[in-house]
Amino acid sequence: MARARAWLEVDLGAIVANARALAARVAPASLCAVVKANGYGHGMVPVARALEGAKMPGLRLAVFSVGEAAALRDAGTAAPILVLGPVDDGDLSVAAGIGKLEIALLAEESLDLFARRGVATHLKVDTGLNRFGVALKRAPLALRRCRELGVNLAGIFSHLANAEDLDKEFTLQQTERLRKVAVEFARPARSRSGAGAPLLHIAASAAAMMWPQTRLDMVRCGIALYGAWPSQEVQGFMAGEARAFKLAPALRWLAPVAQVRDVPLGDTVGYGRAFVAQRDSRIAMLPLGYADGLPRAAGMGKTRARISRANGHGSASAPIAGRVCMNVCMLDVTDAVPAPAPGDVVEFDVEDVARAAGTINYEILAALPAHLERRYR
Repeated sequence: MARARAWLEVDLGAIVANARALAARVAPASLCAVVKANGYGHGMVPVARALEGAKMPGLRLAVFSVGEAAALRDAGTAAPILVLGPVDDGDLSVAAGIGKLEIALLAEESLDLFARRGVATHLKVDTGLNRFGVALKRAPLALRRCRELGVNLAGIFSHLANAEDLDKEFTLQQTERLRKVAVEFARPARSRSGAGAPLLHIAASAAAMMWPQTRLDMVRCGIALYGAWPSQEVQGFMAGEARAFKLAPALRWLAPVAQVRDVPLGDTVGYGRAFVAQRDSRIAMLPLGYADGLPRAAGMGKTRARISRANGHGSASAPIAGRVCMNVCMLDVTDAVPAPAPGDVVEFDVEDVARAAGTINYEILAALPAHLERRYR
């Protein structure tokens, strides 16, 4: 009998190998592994455990919320965790009971609260993304206030606006802005007091791989950790500049063929009657739809999937027929040889799906829902 649900296969060994390759490339900067958004869809807890088990020196984990950090601690992880998203007083109360937790301070208005709570703090400076962070012109004042209030300043950081587009000029400009603020207003004071200098970090996957100037003390790698490239431009750059550097894709997205039916010439398939059979056709039904992470925009023939026979004899590819439904999609398998049958396995490529839907691989991975079964190896 055919499997009833779609599932994911996750290669934890590939994730560890990617982490080691990234750590070697950015050394002596340390690696912060970003496991937010359920480990970019791969499973936050299993990924964190695998990385921690690899015993890489200086490893940190990064999440978006205190709730994610608490879940990691409940699962037994011991590595330092950096919370990158906004927090309130209630979050900081929870954080106080979680060991080796560091919290991003994203606005001047939070300085007094962070000082009272005594949490290890990474002050975020807005160097040009214009999202979270203390305004660049206000950063010197904020750092002075950190000293006056006794904030436990463990790091100073920012986030790049367009490193994935290979815009080196603005990337290096943002990096220099952060470095200037930190060197001028934070590091000398910490050195005089005998305390360790706060960690400087700005690079995510793209800049960490391409631009040594951005690595500073630590890099925060997310998408590359999972064997996906931040952009085609970055992939092309690395192929030319560092041919020995490889990323191993860690995820396979699979669904069974649940049923195959004949559709006569002129009949329609699916909602809106969007697919009209131009000949006598064979249509395969899969239990995978937009509720399972496959975007509706990826339908209408824009995505092809690979079909492997359950008996291991042969494979073929076929396009999505018509519109993706909530829990179902259909493939036009008329030309597929050998002919698919219930129980055969269909694989969707994340990059292909992203292109078909007019989006990026980050979105497809992060939107993979928790209810999809994840099988680890």
